[in-house]
Order: sequence, then structure tokens, then C-alpha cells
Amino acid sequence: MFMRKMRDSAKYVMLVLTIAFVGWLVFEGINDMRGGGSGGELNPVVAEVAGRDIRYGEWNEYLQSRLALARQSGRSLTEEDVRVLTEGAWESLIGTVLLQAELERLGVEVTDSEIRQAFLTQPPSELYNHPAFQTDGQFDVEKYRRFFTDPATDENTLLQIESYYRSLLPRNKLEALVRSGTYVSEADAWEFFKDTNERARVRFVRIDPGAAVPDSAVTVTDAEIRAYYNEHRDDFSRPASARTNMVSFALRPSAADTAVARARAETLRARVEGGEDFAEVARAESGDPNSAPEGGDMGRRARANIDPALADVAFELPMGSVSEPVETSFGFHLLRVDSRTGDSISMRQIYVPVEVSDATEDSIFDLMDELEEIALRTDLVTAADSVGLPVRTDVTLTDGVDFIPGAGALGVAPDWTIDPETQIGDLSQFFENATGFHVFELLGRQAEGTAPLADVSQGIRQTLATEKKKERARERARELVETVDGGQSLDAVAAAAGATVEETGAFRRGDFVPGLGQGTEAIGAAFGLPVGRTSGVVDTGDAVAVIEVVEREEATRGAFEEVKEILLEQLAYERTQQYVQRWLSALREQATVEDHRERLRNPDAAS
Repeated sequence: MFMRKMRDSAKYVMLVLTIAFVGWLVFEGINDMRGGGSGGELNPVVAEVAGRDIRYGEWNEYLQSRLALARQSGRSLTEEDVRVLTEGAWESLIGTVLLQAELERLGVEVTDSEIRQAFLTQPPSELYNHPAFQTDGQFDVEKYRRFFTDPATDENTLLQIESYYRSLLPRNKLEALVRSGTYVSEADAWEFFKDTNERARVRFVRIDPGAAVPDSAVTVTDAEIRAYYNEHRDDFSRPASARTNMVSFALRPSAADTAVARARAETLRARVEGGEDFAEVARAESGDPNSAPEGGDMGRRARANIDPALADVAFELPMGSVSEPVETSFGFHLLRVDSRTGDSISMRQIYVPVEVSDATEDSIFDLMDELEEIALRTDLVTAADSVGLPVRTDVTLTDGVDFIPGAGALGVAPDWTIDPETQIGDLSQFFENATGFHVFELLGRQAEGTAPLADVSQGIRQTLATEKKKERARERARELVETVDGGQSLDAVAAAAGATVEETGAFRRGDFVPGLGQGTEAIGAAFGLPVGRTSGVVDTGDAVAVIEVVEREEATRGAFEEVKEILLEQLAYERTQQYVQRWLSALREQATVEDHRERLRNPDAAS
């Protein structure tokens, strides 16, 4: 029974392993291509990475494998999905080539015995949470070993896993070499412990430059603006951008679609109530790809880890009975509770998603067609008004910025606007992303470059005026400090100055504190001054302040000693990850990468 259940899960297991093997497949493809091969025109070079050629065949195979894995979800990929996956795959490919080069340069190898040991003791992390390999909610390595030592397991699968580890382990050894220089001292751990455990509470008088200093008190000259512009010219560089109008369509289920899903859930409940096995109905009908293969089994979960709408029903449902359809933002759920202990529960579900029907989809697409037809004859604003749709006017799209207010991540739209073939006044196709369909009308473009002084002078004037006001506010605060030193209380000084004394709750060094900011000079003073003392003038980021330390909870060496070893281990791990990431980033930055993809897409661009 156990092995049958394991084999039932084999499709999912192999999908996960395929995802894990993608990097290895690229390694193999690159090694194969380095043998040469015929057909330079049929299989052209798409990139040169650190002196190594990457040919179209290998790149396309890698990209298509990534896209195929993404489509396993059953959802069709939008143009935006494809763009993001393509760029991610490209960067992954480059990183893989660079890592392979380092492995070869350093002569990092792995033995057969290390492969066998890793095979049995280091399962791919993607499998850890799969129910087939769990016992009482925990990963069971024995179940994993039995699955892969079962004679019925396909031999090609085992060979793929072996090749995967032959790629993975040398990279692990390489990382070990990189992190060998990391070290965390006891002093480092003590500082971290203090930063995260010490707390302070302060009273303060905050001087807001904008409110305390009138505009008439400061003057900014044109010469000062020009000097600031020349000194900070790099700050005013700007990418290419475009102005557009935009209309969006959300592809959402209608009320009729919701009613259909509810009716289907009620029908499935009637089948179970009529005697059909809940698990078998779940396997055949449930829309949840994770629990459906397990007969709807969701495992044991704490109440806090369950959707509140489901938890409210599940913790009141009689054991073994089937709930009425429970609606969540995802759809409708039929629940059956197998066991319940305290605030944890073991239950099964049959999930019925609310899906956009063909009729709803057709009505939306008909409206999109109508809008497009009118817009091509007139303009997008007129078309949107004609069909009764809202239009966002003068929306700025920036090259390299994927996020568009009102549309979400949609990098294909800026790409369209800066394409030289796109003309002012053109109407885009409908671009699809997770929020729906979006159409743009190009109003104007601005090339990348440095913003002229005339465009940014007002902003510079405001910046310089704010700095001058802040210095005036600092002078006023110094007068407050002198008064405090004369023996008066902070309250009396604030009253005399027309300011208010504010008080914080207890905070740590890394916290954001209203009025004092985060990581500011004021926060540092709160942990550096003795309790009861008043500071000098301290910076809060956008203002200045004088603070008085009311209370401080100091870290103790005794408490530190209790957790010291755990802290040392945690900090060593974090520092290692940061070091390795910096090393990989440096490897990428130092590498010479020639990208020929655009030349292959558009041969005329190379001429």
C-alpha cells in the first residue's frame, strides 16, 4: 500500500526533481556544445560569457524547459510571464556558466562515495513538504529512501538524480571554499545581542524646520542652485520614459460563475452524502493540485495556519461529517475532519475553484474588441468614454521599471513604448498580466539622459531651502539645550519655546520610532546617554530634537551566555550567505558578457 501510494506521487516527485535539475541540464548542454558542432547558421552563438560561447540550441532548450515547468500549473502564460521568465532564465544561465568555469578552474571534484551518501541523506529540499514523504507532519527520510531504492523505480530517474548530485556537490564544495574566510567573534555576537535586546524610552522636544522656520527666513540663489546641480549631476540622470493613456480590463468571474461553482460544490457534497468515498471524489474532482492526489488530505495543521473561514467551520464540524460549501477568496471548499486536538486539526477537502466561464470571457473580449475598434478610428480617451470605461490619462512608463500604477507588473508595456518602431499616437495590443488586460496609447517619449537644469531647478531650490531651515532649527534647538543646562526641566523649555514634549514607548536600536526616525543620531543618543540625562541637538532625519533618556533596559552578560552558541551559529550562517552572495555578484560583475539575442531577433539592428 505504501509503495503504491509512493508511485501514485511519482509524477509530482519527478516534476519537482526536474525543476531542481534545470541547472544541471544547462551544465550538460554547455559541456556538449563546447565540443563544437555543425551548423553555425543553424545554431548561432547567442552569447559569449567569460570567453565561452552559448549557442541558440542550448539557450532555447533551457528557456523552453523553464517555460514548460511554469505551465505545469495549468495556467496559460501571459506575455508578461514569458518576459519575466525569459530574463530570469537568461541570468540563471549566465550564472551557471560562470560557476562551472570556477569549478573547473579550481579543480573541484566529487567522489562516488560522496554521491551515494548525498543520494540517501540529502534529499532535494523541494521534496521535504510533500505528504508522501512525511510522518506525523515531519519529513521521513526512510520513506524517501524506500521510494528511491524500490526496484520498481525507473532506472533513468536514478541516473538523472546521480547526475544532479554530481553537479550539486562540487558547487557545495565551492561555496565551502568561499565561506571559509568568514568568522564571527564573541564580541560580534555580544553587539548583536545588545542591539536586539536592549530597550530605551525617551522624552523629546522635536523642532520641525518646516513649521519652526518661515519661508521668508531663508533665501536660495540661482548660483547655489546651479552649483548644486553641477555637483550632483549624476543624481539627475534619467532613463527613457513615455507618456501614455491606459485602459484596463479585469478578467474576473461573474456572479453567475460564482453560482455555478457553488452548485457544483453542492453536487459533489450530495455524492459523498449519498455514499461515495470522500477521498475518491477528491482525487477525481478537487481543484487543489497538492491535496487532490492524496484524497484531499491537507495534513495536520495548526489553526493559525488555516484560512479563518475554513478554520471557523472545521473546528465546529462534527468528526467525519461533510461541511456545506465554505466560500473563501479562492472558491468553495467541502471539508471533512479526521481528527482534532487542541488548536490543531487533520482534515480533508474537496476544492471547487470559481472560474471565469466562456460566456463571461466572451463578454469581456467583445468589449475589448469594441474599445479597440473605436480607438483605432479616434483615440483611446474617446473610445473609453464611448463604451463607458474609465481611462487613466498621462500615465508615465519608465524603461527598466516594470511596475505600473493601476496595472501592476507589466514590463512589456515600457518595452513597447521605447521600441523605435512604435510611433506617437499608436495603440498597443492588449497586454495581459495577473491583474487583467491593459491597452496603451503612446502620447510622447523622452530619451534617456541628464535632466536639464530648468526641469529640476524647483526641486533643487526646495532641497536647499529645507537644508537651510534645518540649520536654523538646529540653532534654535541649541538655545533649548543651554536653557536645560541652566537647570530648567525639558517641559519648561518646551513651554517657553512653544513646543511640545513627546514621549516614546520602549524601543530597540533597529526600530522605527515616530518623531525620531530609524537608525538616526537621535536613536543612537537614546542608547548612549545615561538615564536622566538630556542630549545636545540630535538629528532625526527630517528634523532635529533634544532628548531625555527616561528608562533603559540593559542587556546582561548572563542572558547573553545562555544563547551565545546559538547566536554565534546564526550569525555565522547569515554572514556566510551574505559573503557567498557578494562573491557570486562580484563574479557576475567582473565577467565579460556579450548578449547577441537582439542581433539574432533583428538582423538589421547589427548593420
